[in-house]
Amino acid sequence: MSTRILVLGGRRTVQQLQEETDYDVVFAEENMTLEQLMLADYPLEVDFGDWDSVVGQVAAVHAQQPVQAVVTGVERLVPLAGRLRKELGLAHGITEEAARDCIDKAATHRLLDAAGVPVPRTRVVSGTREGGEAAEELGLPVVVKPRDASSAAGLAYCATRAEAERAVAAVLAGGRESALLEEYVQGPEFGVFAARTAGVTRVLWVVEGEVGPPPTFVKVGGHFPARLGAEDRAELDRLVDRALEAVGLDDWVAALQFTLTADGWRAGEINPRVPGGQAVEMIRATTGREPSLVAAEAALGRHGEPRAADAACGLYRSIVFEEAGRIDYDVSVVGSFRGLESPHPPFVEFDVAPGESVLPVGHPRGGAFGRIVLAGESPGQLARDLERITAQLAVRLVDEQVAEASVDRAHTSCC
Repeated sequence: MSTRILVLGGRRTVQQLQEETDYDVVFAEENMTLEQLMLADYPLEVDFGDWDSVVGQVAAVHAQQPVQAVVTGVERLVPLAGRLRKELGLAHGITEEAARDCIDKAATHRLLDAAGVPVPRTRVVSGTREGGEAAEELGLPVVVKPRDASSAAGLAYCATRAEAERAVAAVLAGGRESALLEEYVQGPEFGVFAARTAGVTRVLWVVEGEVGPPPTFVKVGGHFPARLGAEDRAELDRLVDRALEAVGLDDWVAALQFTLTADGWRAGEINPRVPGGQAVEMIRATTGREPSLVAAEAALGRHGEPRAADAACGLYRSIVFEEAGRIDYDVSVVGSFRGLESPHPPFVEFDVAPGESVLPVGHPRGGAFGRIVLAGESPGQLARDLERITAQLAVRLVDEQVAEASVDRAHTSCC
């Protein structure tokens, strides 16, 4: 009997399983298009707003032909994957409790601190005045964020008590009962992709990120492999293992964040999913591991073997600006760059067309307006290719008198 995997949302995982494995795929999704219906072996249209209904539908499918694993790359659905594991009596996969402890950043910090993993000091508050008091107690500046957000979503850098109170009010106004205040720690940031199976943690990828200024903390660049000494890397691997054990994550994957401060490592988030954005392609190119397949194998309780890596290193650079203006660049060169040393085609993407408005990287509505992602054989090769690509794009700003309201876009904090 073939292995059967249920995928909750997210077509990329379905596509990778169909292209690179012989598993049968059950694809549960809302409001399926014809293309999505044809994508999976067994499409299942569901309402993710009614988890009891989803459990009932999946249980009926499972009774006809058993499912061996439930996976998802959609963070809000990870607790549902844990619930389905329990309801279906599966031997492997994340638990609902572990999923919720990862998504709730306050719970994550509490568990990590108890396990001896260094974390920034935090406070949970349910009112603006309480938030102001907590900010002064932690020591300004602080960071205010929703407890259930990830990747800088809803994050606010607060240098004064008044700013902290306004940030807490904004979180509460969004319908949440509490907000998280966090000590502001400084240092280079590192992203980790790890899988844990049968109590054994494998750190598969570590990227060194360059972060822009507050209040937005935009990811302006990144380097793989991370430029870490042997001692720092060994300590990071140890902390990743201890952190995943502390939150009870097993037979699953996680994207973790760490900051290397002057006083050592500080753990940040544990997102119980594969990394987002172009990190997926960088992981695939430089390690030979397809993150979606790693996640599926972990949910089956297995260690998948990588294929040969296509490149030795990777580099990404966000397209950001120090000033406001209207962007101009040469659209015709995208996809046909000349004179590059790396044989791997670069990924270049703009979120704005020539003539559209952009704001500075540090502006609350600024952020990244595009990205350049490279893979190759050496950091020097990629640095030279980046220079060639930048020169051929000829990105510049014109008409600096830009009204803030003219930038009609969601804030993008990373690649």
